[in-house]
Amino acid sequence: MLAFDGSEASTKAFDYAIHLSKMENANLTFLHVLDDIKQGGVIGLRARYGDTKIVRAYQNTRRKDVEKRILPLQKRANEQGIKTDISIIEDENNSKIETIVQFIEKNNIDLVVTGSRGLSQFKQMLLGSIASGITIHSNCPVLIIR
Repeated sequence: MLAFDGSEASTKAFDYAIHLSKMENANLTFLHVLDDIKQGGVIGLRARYGDTKIVRAYQNTRRKDVEKRILPLQKRANEQGIKTDISIIEDENNSKIETIVQFIEKNNIDLVVTGSRGLSQFKQMLLGSIASGITIHSNCPVLIIR
């Protein structure tokens, strides 16, 4: 599984995921977790007061944006004979780490490939909090790419 957030590190991790999938003749699942919009901001405020139409529109836009970034990578993998799946899921637990770990367990993932740091503003960190959390809580090996 490739934990993909669109960052430069997760795009680099894709190359390793492709290599490993080819070596092991394994399927590759792309996983992206969408932020819970109910946490704040204008859309979150609208969601809190039941404006489901604007919330659904915003969720669809976010999903399409992620798909637009993943589909070219999926095409590259498929061209190399790798079977792929894309899972774009909502963070309903208020913890991306918990959401990812639950996905790993539910889907019997045997290896996670992820970038060392995501899109956060904390560039000074050697290892991002999501990558670190997956490593600590996952029941399978995690390959972190710098």
